[in-house]
Amino acid sequence: MTASSVSALTPQPHIAGWGRVAGLSIGVAIALSALLATAPQVLINTTASEPEGLYRRIDAAAAVGRLVAFKAPAAAFPYADAHLAYLRRVPMLKTVAAGPGDQVCARDGRLVIAGRDRGPIVRADREGRALPHWKGCRRLGASELFVFSDRVPNSFDSRYFGLIDRQDVLGVYAPLVVASQGGQ
Repeated sequence: MTASSVSALTPQPHIAGWGRVAGLSIGVAIALSALLATAPQVLINTTASEPEGLYRRIDAAAAVGRLVAFKAPAAAFPYADAHLAYLRRVPMLKTVAAGPGDQVCARDGRLVIAGRDRGPIVRADREGRALPHWKGCRRLGASELFVFSDRVPNSFDSRYFGLIDRQDVLGVYAPLVVASQGGQ
């Protein structure tokens, strides 16, 4: 047996080391992707739809009355791209007003949830630009949520872009530090 044939049979430490580095790199990449895919722990809200301030993520399910952060639905973008371009980069923060099994009606300029009038559906934003609006009357399915703010009548919420899917909810949030609890 020659020296070269012996070394071919012997594990090469530099090759084994690279295998460990590659394995560790893959593990770190998976961990980072999982970390980056999660919702932010703290959000800042600068809109009038909810009290301005900081909100912390809590361990709770999206349910009626809870404040949720979510990716804007595709139906929001025709209006948002022209007037609220940040919605492509920043999650929305709204209160869940209706969930699975709830009846929601949006017609004749009014929003009715579970038989209760919840407020107007306005035609224009504060600048006088036409708002889109969701129309219909339906019982929500298992993964559907209707988000709504009664703080301002033209809050860009489900009245204007329709239902959101539970899978688009990034997390449930609670106030950490907010400017005020009253509407504007």
